Amino acid sequence: MTRKKTLLQRVADIGVRENFLGTKKRYLQVSNIAAMLGVLFNTLWMSIALSISEITSAVWNGVLGLMFLMVLVLNKKGSRVAASVWLAISAYISVLVFLYLSGYGSGITTVCFLIIILPYMTFPRKARALAHGFSVLACLTLIFAVVFQSEFYAHNEGMDPYLSQIVNMGMTAFICLALIWSLSVLIDRSEDSLMAEQKKSDDLLHNILPKKIIHDLKIHGKTIPKRHENVSILFTDFEGFTEIVATIPAITLVNELNEIFGRFDEIMEETGMEKIETIGDAYMAACGLEDEATNHAVICIRAAKKMLSYLEERNKNHELQWKMRVGIHSGTVVAGVVGKKKFAYDLFGDTINTASRMESAGESGRINISSSTFELVKNEFNCIARGKIFAKGKGELDMYFVG
Repeated sequence: MTRKKTLLQRVADIGVRENFLGTKKRYLQVSNIAAMLGVLFNTLWMSIALSISEITSAVWNGVLGLMFLMVLVLNKKGSRVAASVWLAISAYISVLVFLYLSGYGSGITTVCFLIIILPYMTFPRKARALAHGFSVLACLTLIFAVVFQSEFYAHNEGMDPYLSQIVNMGMTAFICLALIWSLSVLIDRSEDSLMAEQKKSDDLLHNILPKKIIHDLKIHGKTIPKRHENVSILFTDFEGFTEIVATIPAITLVNELNEIFGRFDEIMEETGMEKIETIGDAYMAACGLEDEATNHAVICIRAAKKMLSYLEERNKNHELQWKMRVGIHSGTVVAGVVGKKKFAYDLFGDTINTASRMESAGESGRINISSSTFELVKNEFNCIARGKIFAKGKGELDMYFVG
């Protein structure tokens, strides 16, 4: 549920678009807040001027307040640079008008310090040169006013200079505090947003690559292929897949595979397996890559049993019946990332080919394992010897069904 924005938040977000980056959004929000503070400053002075019948000052304050409001209008229309320029101009004219009406003794020159800093908080990066210009102009104005302060005397004689100093310095301090507080809040929000986006990116990477590979790519920009001596490879595919493809719409096929493979992914996570890839209806996973587990073959078979159990239960409630073969082989592999774009983590070695042959030489609903895997799991599972079975490209190999 989206939290309702306060009035201040709605004003600060005037002109903000969903596709704005954090920095761009922050510049705009600060300019909106500064504009509203300018309106507040002039509204306060207009009230004071009216209370002592200084009509000229009140009119000027009203005009200046409207000038600051124009910043919100320009931001709403998407004129970011124009809004920042207008904000700086409004602030600068305010100082000049107050300097003329109330004189140097009113303390209005303290606002120059705000104008020096404000452009760097509100101007977008592409207009940084303009920010430099307005800041330098404010510096020169401040120096000029101090040097020739005796020339700036009050033209509205009804205004108490002491009151003017209190209001101008007090409001300047308040505006500084409000801008700094607003900026700190906006920076915190930007950092939170960046952290959330970083987490999304990391989660996405973890769905594609193992943790160690991600670490190597982030730190070094590359990864060195690593040899793993004791790994078990699991291969699955569906019996009669070609016939199924010919009888159902493509979108139905994709939805079916997505649901099944989605559950297989969960099983991999539950059992500590590492999903490697899917190619068509084939699913490949491994165990023993990350933590060099000694019971990698046992874990592989437990995962395979869960996969078969899931399919068996699913088939009870679905018209389309999926029958799957599973093959497992244990041995040595080399793991690494291939390519420079669209990284693909893959495994290489004869162990992969043998695991694929275990799957193709198996039967649907059963787990077919090699002799090397059998030696690792014979004390954990009852296995049925199949004898020597011919495997394409490998000759005759000893194979076992897991009971």
